[in-house]
Amino acid sequence: MIWFWTEPIRENSRMTSVDNLHIDFSLRGISGNIAVSISPNTDPDAIGYPLLSYGLPVDFTRGFPVCRATVTYPADGYSAIFGWTQMVRCTDAATSEFEMDPIAIYNEVDTPFAWYGTRPELFDAPSRDSREDMSWECHSYLCISPDAVLSRQVQAVAGFSWGFTIAGGDITLASATALGPADWDGHLGLLRTSYPSWIFDAGFVCS
Repeated sequence: MIWFWTEPIRENSRMTSVDNLHIDFSLRGISGNIAVSISPNTDPDAIGYPLLSYGLPVDFTRGFPVCRATVTYPADGYSAIFGWTQMVRCTDAATSEFEMDPIAIYNEVDTPFAWYGTRPELFDAPSRDSREDMSWECHSYLCISPDAVLSRQVQAVAGFSWGFTIAGGDITLASATALGPADWDGHLGLLRTSYPSWIFDAGFVCS
């Protein structure tokens, strides 16, 4: 089951829209849920942007999306190990195709996961220092390995898309939208080429 809602929150004395998506899944006979929120970045300091800027101003990041995806799954230990992988395509890149989007610290690490662990939270807050027209789209997938942490085999559980566009200097956030198995399968070529020592199963794993 998938459901959406938009709720207003008060931020700095003005109303800001928060877009929410919930995706239910079943894995190994246990029901789980992914809760996704997409909100504009109204306080770069609060989400740690100064840690990335080497002391440079970070106000340019205001208005860009902040994405959080939390996992609820009532298993424990190795049974609750997941990884998030994601792909991005943007019109200011050298290619118009999707590319892998690891966090910077993993650039030289042979892993498809940007976040990994026991029910890991996905957190991402992309931005641009220019307001030139462009679009940015991300596909994020929650995944497992069938034997938890032993083999380099990836099975997708569920996924969602999100992103933003800039037009005429204005930033518009894209609502989070659930992705299906066919969307995942469309990325298998990229995944297998980028990580040839890993196995990527087709479709979504379900039980």
